Amino acid sequence: MTKDILIDEYYKTLYDALNVATIPVISIRKDISLKLLLGATFGGGATEIAQQVNMDYETVLKKLDEIANARLINAVKVIVKDHPLILIIDDTHDHKLYARAMPTSRNCTQVYYCREHKKYEPAIQLLIAAVKDIITNEVYIISITPYVPRKVKEELERRGENVEFKTKIEVYLELLPQLDGLNVVGIVFDSWYVNSKTLLPNTVGELKSNARVVEGGEPVRLSLFPQGVYQVEYLGTPIKLLVIDDYKGYGRRYFFSTNLNDTPEDIITTWENRWDIEVLIRELKALGLEKGSFLTWVRNTGFITLKALALLLVLTFKYTAGLRLGAKRVARLIKNIYQKAGGIKKLFKRKRKT
Repeated sequence: MTKDILIDEYYKTLYDALNVATIPVISIRKDISLKLLLGATFGGGATEIAQQVNMDYETVLKKLDEIANARLINAVKVIVKDHPLILIIDDTHDHKLYARAMPTSRNCTQVYYCREHKKYEPAIQLLIAAVKDIITNEVYIISITPYVPRKVKEELERRGENVEFKTKIEVYLELLPQLDGLNVVGIVFDSWYVNSKTLLPNTVGELKSNARVVEGGEPVRLSLFPQGVYQVEYLGTPIKLLVIDDYKGYGRRYFFSTNLNDTPEDIITTWENRWDIEVLIRELKALGLEKGSFLTWVRNTGFITLKALALLLVLTFKYTAGLRLGAKRVARLIKNIYQKAGGIKKLFKRKRKT
């Protein structure tokens, strides 16, 4: 393949990826949504986004408020079609190093202890849902939701501000109706998401060591089970329990599946798919997720959503082009294509000629 042919293929791939990634923001004028998306891919915070694509800074801020309501899942449905999917649930901290959080700010930034940095830092908690295409092994974020912990709610109410408290489990359960149209064949999450409402069919997860299950009509603490496979009941739901004394050097673990036909290999395979979302979180932060901090909850939500859309663009381009690069390097490639084309209008004009 010659260099010119390869460049033309990249133009076409970027054109198609942009059209898919802007599906959730159809309420915004197309040229504006394209600029916002590309700016979020190239730049860090709102100022850099505006500079990268020659937009007015105030326009960027106003559009973030509109983007806050965008649903990533609408674009992902177009990509994955009817392929079998695994739904992966996890959460992370969106660090805001310069936010005034003592102990909370008015945009619900709260101080948390960061194990990675080994110090207390202000952050917003995010619940992230992703799907993994079993056929293609592609992974996409379908929802990213900032949520308000109880202690943040209590502090804000003390100040006279009204906020809605939701646990991470409640946020997850509210997502489920949106999955209509996706062929979800399995769900996986860690022990923090386990309760009687989340033990749905074909769910794989992990139980805490102090949990009690029912075996033979009697409650038994998990720590009393030797390594092996058991059919027990937890919170009224029959599960297959897999006890492993030393899982990859991480010590004793208690995995489970609500599908009683799953083998131990099935349970471990599904569980290990959960780590794909950790990669997505790292890639999202590499694109500048933590470089935006705003005075309103809605605008923070819009910025977070815009960065997730930027990652969707990067991943769609990467998978279609068959690249094996990290998000940051793919973003640089997209920037080079954009600059070589001479801007949005010329990029789309170039595509129509190829």
